[in-house]
Amino acid sequence: MKKYGLFLLAAFWALPLGAQPAVHLSLNQCQTDALASSPQLKQLQAQTDAAQSTYQASRSVFYPTLTLDAQGSWVSEVPSLTIGPTKMEFGDNWGYSAGPTVQYVLFDAGARSGQSKSARAAAGAKEQEAAFARKQVLLQVRQAYFAVQNDLEQLYFLNGQLGVARKQLQDVESSFKAGAKSRLDVYMAQKQVSQAQADIAGARGALSAHLRELFRLTGTNYAIDPRFPNDLRLQNSHTAGQTTVWLSTDAQTDTLKALAPFAQVSFDENSPRLAALESMRQYYEYLADSYRAGLYPRLSVQGGAYFEYPNGPIKEHIFAGKAGAAFSLPLFEGGKNRRKAEAQRHSARAAQYEKQDAEHTLQKLFYSAQDGLYALSVQEEFVRQMVSDAQKTAELTYQAYLAGAATFFDVDRANLEHLKSQLALADLHAKQLNNLAVLDSLGKENL
Repeated sequence: MKKYGLFLLAAFWALPLGAQPAVHLSLNQCQTDALASSPQLKQLQAQTDAAQSTYQASRSVFYPTLTLDAQGSWVSEVPSLTIGPTKMEFGDNWGYSAGPTVQYVLFDAGARSGQSKSARAAAGAKEQEAAFARKQVLLQVRQAYFAVQNDLEQLYFLNGQLGVARKQLQDVESSFKAGAKSRLDVYMAQKQVSQAQADIAGARGALSAHLRELFRLTGTNYAIDPRFPNDLRLQNSHTAGQTTVWLSTDAQTDTLKALAPFAQVSFDENSPRLAALESMRQYYEYLADSYRAGLYPRLSVQGGAYFEYPNGPIKEHIFAGKAGAAFSLPLFEGGKNRRKAEAQRHSARAAQYEKQDAEHTLQKLFYSAQDGLYALSVQEEFVRQMVSDAQKTAELTYQAYLAGAATFFDVDRANLEHLKSQLALADLHAKQLNNLAVLDSLGKENL
């Protein structure tokens, strides 16, 4: 069984590289999929629809209500009067009335208006929460995508380093066989190859984890097996090894160009997050007004036409019109409405303070991203120079080694510095992209 397992493993490693699928992930597609699949956005949209329906329902209180009212009755004793041999009954054991009734509130000190306005503010808050959540979903999927981009860049540079290390190992082994180099040089060269292979395996593991996070946010895996992916640019490389998918993304530089205009945006003082909290403050204020109105008189009128039996004491069917007015003034309620109004005022102040705190937090994130982006733009110039200098240093150090003027320790150190400068540049680009995404998320939509 053990031999059979080793055979399967060897067969998997021996699969032709071209047999594995090649997939391109674009940022636009990932953003579209994330917005379409996000359970959070779907939940908030449902809540927004519910709040809008509640608001529409609250508007109905400003219109008259029309109802069909019907009632029936039965009494065991009917009032009667006996005069001589004649007995007169006033009414009947059975009675009923049916007809339409119109009711309308003429005055309620703004109770209905306060309830409707509070419902409108609640609906507005939900709309703004959904808008802010949409920005957050975009930010999250972009950050996950940038991580995948950075992983592929690191894989590309690491594989380049592995190619250099293998070439140098071949040179050292040839020189050792010719007696020109020591066994220590061979071990150093072998260690350089092993280190590059280990770094590549680690980078592919990180890429796998970031791909799964991207799949979670987009709601699809794009038919990708993320167990051991690799960069599509290395498909024809002899250093690739085992691969489950050949992956490519938009180039980091192209994404930077696309997002570069966001560096010019200004902070959005009317961010959906802040607008949602302002709407909630208004919601509590309007609700307080509605409760407060319960302390004042209420006047309503009603009228209708009814088919009735009996007609008072007369046993006959009639059509009768009725109209009336109702006046209500609370004299004592134990302070219920007053305390409810005070509670809503306190909640309104709490929402105001929450908005102030949220604004400070969002400003900090925005301006930190802006400052960080400027610092990275200054740093980029120096890092690019480092890459160029490190490449030339590595080439000259190896030439000096071949000429016997340097040790392989020097070669190894020079190669490592070149690799570190390349990885630093890719990491710097990823940080720039993340800062630009934050600026877009919190800035004014004026681009």
